[in-house]
Amino acid sequence: MTTPSRYSANPVELTLDSWLLEGTPAPDCASCATLTARRDQAVKDGDWKTACNAARGIRNHHNGHRETP
Repeated sequence: MTTPSRYSANPVELTLDSWLLEGTPAPDCASCATLTARRDQAVKDGDWKTACNAARGIRNHHNGHRETP
């Protein structure tokens, strides 16, 4: 039988999947430029929630720039 530890263990840090920060902004789009700036600043600040949300916005907004056949 094991003895339970009587102290807290250090937290486990999980890695962030790099695809969560991916997103190619459309050229000459003010909305994409704003989201890109927000994502880049959030990455610098270590604010991963904001960075991932901005990257998702870029990916989803970029779909609106595609021409339909």
